[in-house]
Amino acid sequence: MEILAQNTIKNSLFVEDFLRRIFLQELKKQEFSEILTLCEEFEPKFKEHAFIKELCKISTDDVLLDDLRYEFNRLFVGPRRPKALPYESTYFDYKNMFGTQTFEVRAFYKRAGLRVDDEQFDKFPDDYIGFELQYLYFMSYNMLAYADDDKAKFEELAEQKAEFVSLHTMWFRDFAKASSEATKLVVWKYFGEFLNLYLENEIINLAPFSKK
Repeated sequence: MEILAQNTIKNSLFVEDFLRRIFLQELKKQEFSEILTLCEEFEPKFKEHAFIKELCKISTDDVLLDDLRYEFNRLFVGPRRPKALPYESTYFDYKNMFGTQTFEVRAFYKRAGLRVDDEQFDKFPDDYIGFELQYLYFMSYNMLAYADDDKAKFEELAEQKAEFVSLHTMWFRDFAKASSEATKLVVWKYFGEFLNLYLENEIINLAPFSKK
């Protein structure tokens, strides 16, 4: 079984770090600036994506940044029911939170030595997109750490990540579609395209490690 090139893993790592921060950090000016610095390490097809270009424009305009935050809340947070629900379970079962997927992803986190702390769990279940992206980032980080020195461990981690992607990220497509269709700002339309680009890239990269 092949070992992914380190540059390939690093790109996944940076994109996952970027995406998870969008959902786990407040999009205030300082945090927003820090998030954008990660884009400098992306491969060209990610770095030159319209979503990144639009974010760079917004970063220099306080009014646009306020609009971005307002629309983020309208789409993903509330107080009314979000237009694009950021929880895996809501795309299955009875379209409610805390479904089967919540507990399935928790098992993946546990196997990786991760857990959602009680304070966060009160606000977001385990299958919140920010947590799923954080898990994917964590797996890429560990894969990179073992890529040179422990092929067996690397393959074990790659297989776990491939399994998670297969079982628990296909809903990203529906989430991206909901985001693009519901938004009033073009930047969030581009976000849906960017998320799909990331997902398709991971499916291809992890195909050699998939058990299917």
